[in-house]
Parts: sequence; structure tokens; C-alpha cells
Amino acid sequence: MKKYFTAFLVILFLLSASYIRSQTINARFSTYFYTWNRLDSVTASGSETYTNHLQGYQNLLFDVSSKKWSFNTFLQTDEDVVNKIGRGFGYRFYNLYVKGSNLFDNLLDLRIGRQFVAAGVYKGNTDGLYMKLKLGNNKEYQVIAYGGELTPLTYEFGKYPKLQDNYTFGGQFLYYGVRNLMLGLSYSMKNRKPDSYYALRADSLFNANEVLIETDSKADQLAGLDFNYSFLNKHNFYGKAYFDVNRQKFSLGEFNTSILVNKNIRFSADFTYREPQISYNTIFWVFTHSTNKELEGGLDYLFDCGINVYGRVGNVFYDGDNSLKLQFGVSHSSYGISFIKYSGYSGASDGVNAYLSHELIKSKLILSSNLNYSRYRLGTFSTEKLNAFAGSLGFTWRPEPRISVDAQGQFITNEIYKYDTRFLVGFNYWLFSKF
Repeated sequence: MKKYFTAFLVILFLLSASYIRSQTINARFSTYFYTWNRLDSVTASGSETYTNHLQGYQNLLFDVSSKKWSFNTFLQTDEDVVNKIGRGFGYRFYNLYVKGSNLFDNLLDLRIGRQFVAAGVYKGNTDGLYMKLKLGNNKEYQVIAYGGELTPLTYEFGKYPKLQDNYTFGGQFLYYGVRNLMLGLSYSMKNRKPDSYYALRADSLFNANEVLIETDSKADQLAGLDFNYSFLNKHNFYGKAYFDVNRQKFSLGEFNTSILVNKNIRFSADFTYREPQISYNTIFWVFTHSTNKELEGGLDYLFDCGINVYGRVGNVFYDGDNSLKLQFGVSHSSYGISFIKYSGYSGASDGVNAYLSHELIKSKLILSSNLNYSRYRLGTFSTEKLNAFAGSLGFTWRPEPRISVDAQGQFITNEIYKYDTRFLVGFNYWLFSKF
């Protein structure tokens, strides 16, 4: 499957490129290096052995477009420069597709290749086909259909199981016929078979034999309703209801609203119902599980100077127990501080977080910093709270608008890491050209 899929994309790209004669190129390249010191072992005498590590990360976004067609890709690579960990080098293709927009007199949108699909109940990466059909005088009816193989968990091109063991397909119907209203009905089927493996098993005479274990494919089949309504461009209402077809159970329900009381005050409320999402034919069916419900309310006061003061209170209702969350703070585009507290079934913890971003030299040099302090209790067996403190300090230098250089130092101290420091440095380049 790998070679056919790759060959198809290359041929399609070459044919489209020769036909459309690209007019614009948009590209972003970034490379980061991350260094740290790792404790590998502690001897009986108490001496410690450390190793130094340096790991590199590269991101490449590359788009070529002209009129109604474009070629889009997003690639990430990583490598161990000093002291190998695991495989040492890896790559991930998150996007690699050809896109056609407003084809056949604005009737059809089309994407072929590796892409992220968001269509109601389904959200995930797919190696396949995505189509959106726009109907009606004002394109108020839209029909989405998609299908293909599920992207490997490593985001590489390879290790594809047989198509019948690894696929997804589905669709969504969207309605925009009423001003400021969106209604959506969706359905998805996802099937992924785990890798087979060998394990020791006892035969009828209780002799240990190595046996090939092959599990059934795990399928998820969901149907759902989504809606969003904006009233007077001030108040917003959003909700969704998802149903698990295989288990014949209501899977997820959510409703949230945002009300603008006046130009400075906004009130928000959220309610969520969750049924644990358990794939069909999995071992997790044998465990006891239950639903939970979450209710949250919040109030924001936005001053004319851009400072926002907010408060949130929420509670998660479990089977016979609950967990309370309190949060309040002050935020601005350049600075902010917040406090959050958890209590009840999910544990007891308190945390304070502060951030600052300041332009030292206009459009050239920016300072950014973050500090976090938290106190938490490890389970119900512990009566004493533990402390954790973390922070970072960094600079971004832009010698010219298309180029930026980042440097950041990080540290953390807690019961596990008494003192841990790390350093990151990176380079970014952005290119946009018209032909």
C-alpha cells in the first residue's frame, strides 16, 4: 500500500503542477535543538551516572498554489545528535495532499492524500479522499464525504495493515439556511486492527508453547448532531450529541453558551455528559466503568485597556462522588496571573501560574517568561501536600520579518526531580512568493 499511495501522490502532484503553473509558494521552516542532562543509574554506594543529550527537531510547511489548486505538506523530523535514545531518528508526515477549491463553478472542494479530517463525530488523520459538495442558491446545503486508510500511529508511510483491517469512512450534512445558524448531522466508521504478537500459552498438558496472538479489529461507529447559533453577534450557543452505534448508548453530550451582558461583562456556562469511549471488541469492556457529568460557569470583565478579569467554577459529577474546580485570574496579551484549585474525587491541588511577554526592541527582540507553583497530594493515602515549582525564560530575535531566532531556558523542581534544567534554541524562516 505504501508504494502505491506515494506513487499516486507524486504523479498527481506533477500532473497538477504542469497544468496550473504555480503562482504562489508559502513555506515555513524551523529547526530546534533541545539539550538536557539525564540521570541513568544510582549505584549501591549512592554515586550517580549521568548522560548529556542533544535532540534536534525540524518542521517544514510547504504549499504551492495557483487559482483553484494547491499542493500542501507539513513534515516533522527529529534526531538524536548526542547519545541515541530509542530509534535515534524519526519523521512524521502530518499533511501531504493535493487540494482543489471551488471546482465546477464553486460546487466542489476536494482533497486527496494525507490530511486531517474534521467532520462532526470524526476527527483524525486519514490517507485518502475528502469531498465537500455545496448546493443551493447560497450554498446553504453542504454534503461532506471522506474515506481511506487510517494514518499509521507513527505518521510514517509504511506498516499499513490490509485495507479491511485499517480504514475509516463517513460523512456529514451541514445546513446554513438560517442566518447565523449551523446544523450538522454526521456519521463515521473507524476500524483499526492491532499488530499481532507472539506470547507463551499453556496447552492441554500445561506445556508452555509460543503462540501467535491475533486480536479482532477494533471498530468505532458513531452518529452525531452539532449546532451553533450566534444571536445579534453578541451571544453564542453551541451544542453536540453523539451516539455510539455499536454499543447502542448515548456517547457524548455538550452544551455551552456565552452571553454578552454589556460591552464589558460576559457570562458563560457549559454542561458536558461523557460516556467512556470504548472501542468494540476490546479488553476494556470487562472493566467497570461509568459516566460523568461536568457543569461549569464563568464570568469575564474586560476593561477598555485590554485587561480581562475572570472567574470560573466547575464541578465533575462521578458515580457517588464529585470533584470541584475553582479558577480566577487576570489576563492580558502581554501578561497575566491565575490561580486554580482542585478538590474532591480527582485529587487535591492548588496552583498559581504567571506569564510575561515584553517587546524589548520594537519588532526585533521579545522577552517571554513563565512561572508555575503548585501544591498537590498523592492520592488519599497521603495527608501532606507536596510542592512543585517550574519556570522558563526566553528571547525571540527577529533580524528581519521572515527570520526569527528563539532561545529558552527551563527548570523544574519537585519530589521526583530535585533540580532539572533544560535549554532550547531554534531558528525559523518564512517564505511567501508570487510568480
